[in-house]
Amino acid sequence: MNQKTKNNNIIYKLKSFLLIILFFSLSINTGLSKQIRINIGSEPGTLDWNLATDSSSFQIINNIMSGLTKFNNNLELEANLAESWEVNKKEKSITIKLKNNIKWSDGENLTAKQFIDSWERLLNPNTGADYAYFLYDIKNAKEYNLGTIKDFSLVGAKALDKKTIKIHLTENKSYFMSLLSFMSTFPIRAEKIEKYQQEWVQPNNITTLGKYTLAEWASHDYILLNPKKKDDNSVLLLMNDNPSSSLAMFENGNLDIVDGSGIPLLEIPYLISKKLLNFESQFRNNYIGFNVQKYPFDNKKVREAFALSIDKSIFEKVLHNTVIKTESWIPPGLIGSIHNNSPRYDKNLANKILDENGYKDRKKFPKIKFLFPESGNNRIIAELLQTMWMENLGIKVEMQGLEWKIYLITLDIDRPHMFRAGWAADYPDPHNFMNIFTCNGGNNETGWCDNQYDEKINSASYETSKLARETLYIEAQERLLYNQNVIIPLFISNQIYLKSKKIKELNFSKMGIINFSEVKIQTKN
Repeated sequence: MNQKTKNNNIIYKLKSFLLIILFFSLSINTGLSKQIRINIGSEPGTLDWNLATDSSSFQIINNIMSGLTKFNNNLELEANLAESWEVNKKEKSITIKLKNNIKWSDGENLTAKQFIDSWERLLNPNTGADYAYFLYDIKNAKEYNLGTIKDFSLVGAKALDKKTIKIHLTENKSYFMSLLSFMSTFPIRAEKIEKYQQEWVQPNNITTLGKYTLAEWASHDYILLNPKKKDDNSVLLLMNDNPSSSLAMFENGNLDIVDGSGIPLLEIPYLISKKLLNFESQFRNNYIGFNVQKYPFDNKKVREAFALSIDKSIFEKVLHNTVIKTESWIPPGLIGSIHNNSPRYDKNLANKILDENGYKDRKKFPKIKFLFPESGNNRIIAELLQTMWMENLGIKVEMQGLEWKIYLITLDIDRPHMFRAGWAADYPDPHNFMNIFTCNGGNNETGWCDNQYDEKINSASYETSKLARETLYIEAQERLLYNQNVIIPLFISNQIYLKSKKIKELNFSKMGIINFSEVKIQTKN
């Protein structure tokens, strides 16, 4: 053991000890039997729902806030803050009525204008929101976001009165009301943001609409959520990105729920043998993205060679079958998936392609960097990729792991040659996966823009025939993955987690979200 490793272990043990004390003191204050203790791994990027893009933030925001619609446990779309909506296909409009007597956590009434304020902020180019493209189906929304229209009043979203929203679309889109279940579209209190600026999301300033309120936020340590209903449980969320210490805390009874990021890879066989590891299938894919604007990956044939050199079956073995290798970007269970396509792995063809594209002498291959988020088992996956590229292509790739927040910032301002990323469905529709890589997709970190691809995605978005939609999505994937080699799908993630005996009932949605109010605790007889 080198000195750096030894020092890191000491730090992790000390942090675990301090967190145990923290949990104990907080549990005394809130009542241990009524508290659920969960490890969320990394610090949330932000709790500003117009700006958030990461799963840690989603988990919290979806419990402290609400949207116009929601998906139930059967993935059926339901009204939430909306009382009802009426679609007029002839004029391509939707009229939404809000429920009566919905109040914010400070007692103020919910109004239609607060949704319009949110959508104006989401689309405003000065906000720089990655999810602005979610509203591009609204008339003139894209133009406003791109700055070609300066006047938001020209955008097809209006508050007709305190309880009525009128939306005009560019085309009738069957999935549009599903978008309004996602957090980026949740209402805001514009006056609070104006008053507190970036500090509006802090516990003393934030106002919310969900079943929980943000009680405490100790940066890099924990977040405490308190329920609005006295019968619900408080939730203590730990930010511990070291799987070994998370597992130790679980085994010592100081954590009730630990998701996959908090489970050490080497312990998985033991946890399976003891029937402690739980599995739930997810609409969640993992991929490698290329920066197609950066040499040498501005050449699609070079990208193809790197894709062909990866034996994805290795991930299943190393990750103990907690993931499923895939050749599809759309996960199985959604229309348009090509999950069962034959494996592309062909290292001989990969080497031939490099030889034919000027890289016969591998020593002259340019230096390239691969970026990944430093959490959970991501370093192990990065090292497997590094080894395969070295052994199969003779190319050494520099690996860089960064803390989650820094990783996200780096993708935006200093994008490397390649990066490791994942995508969990925001709503259960293939459009949510395919729309990412359109020219104006706010989460498109590849720099790729292809009009043929965009046309197929746009056509699929208003196609009413399931078969026609499926055909368009398959054709679009062929272009994204096989023709242009923009990304490399790696594997579909199952949701793996541990739960203590204290937890009677726990469900992750297909989007990987826990509704904390539905978590049931064992009661003593």
